[in-house]
Amino acid sequence: MALKNFSIRLDEEEYEKLRKFLSEYGDPDLNIGYVVRNYISDLNSALPHLKKSMFGIRNNLAFWSSMFRQLMRTARVENIMKGTPIIERIIKESEAEEARAKKREK
Repeated sequence: MALKNFSIRLDEEEYEKLRKFLSEYGDPDLNIGYVVRNYISDLNSALPHLKKSMFGIRNNLAFWSSMFRQLMRTARVENIMKGTPIIERIIKESEAEEARAKKREK
């Protein structure tokens, strides 16, 4: 498969965040290109089916975009449910409260 050069403008902050996350897996610029190519490939295979929908392409893309955001929120909730960060915060708050109580006793 031949690759065609295409220029895309991305928000600098979002690009740097993505680059930072992907740097763990090797060259971040190549990984960003891979992510974009795969996303476009998946989008091309989904568009014919989205086109048949009575909701229209823009509404479907907005819906699936919101689903991805919801998955991210779900992952955050799962991390919260694991409890480690909450427990650490409670321990820090209780230690600070104990230190304040000791100062009051003096």
